Amino acid sequence: MKRLRLFFAVGVVLLLGAGVFAQTSSIDVTGDVEQFVKDVASRKGIAEDKIISVSQVDFNDLPEEVNIQNIDDNALAMYQLGIEGGAPVYVITASQTEFKKQLQNFVGKMLLNLGLSGEITNSEFLASASGVQGSEEKGYVMIRDGSVTGMSTSLESLSSIDSAIAEVVIYKNGEPLGFRNAFDLSETGYKSDYDVVDDKIVNFNKGDIISVRINVPQGATLKDINTLLEITGRE
Repeated sequence: MKRLRLFFAVGVVLLLGAGVFAQTSSIDVTGDVEQFVKDVASRKGIAEDKIISVSQVDFNDLPEEVNIQNIDDNALAMYQLGIEGGAPVYVITASQTEFKKQLQNFVGKMLLNLGLSGEITNSEFLASASGVQGSEEKGYVMIRDGSVTGMSTSLESLSSIDSAIAEVVIYKNGEPLGFRNAFDLSETGYKSDYDVVDDKIVNFNKGDIISVRINVPQGATLKDINTLLEITGRE
């Protein structure tokens, strides 16, 4: 029989003879992984309603007709799909280990809106999207562990002061963090700043209070501060 050689490709679907994997070991998969594999197969033209079973093939127990190279079995896996009225189909895609790791580490990104309308001349905390002004004790309460991964601010400076810097600073439980936006006030006009940081750098725990304060230098007048925080939650 012709020897089949496979190389890494995410989402590969193999149409092999029904007997090729008849004697190989299989590994049960969880419901989430099963649906993920079905979705991969569907995108490759396999009707989901024809798939009657999904099981993971043991890379250590492949028949000699199949030679797989350059596969990291921690990241990739081969799944056997039982097809109604047809030969099995085999999918190479993310392994259960990789799938679960990504699912556990990543819940999703959320955007928090904060701001102040009108003119301000003193440092103060920004208000939430519901209009409640924050403080060292008041702000958004985190419902999951996670990280702040992005921050942007726009504002208008109505005064020009040489060497003056306005800062928009994130607070966690009343303590300032190192992540902030900064604005040179040497000229008047509309200004914006944005910064991003990798996940798991600016961390918080569920129950932590996140608030944002704008530090206004003496003699400066600012207007209409609009800040957006990007947070990434984790299970």
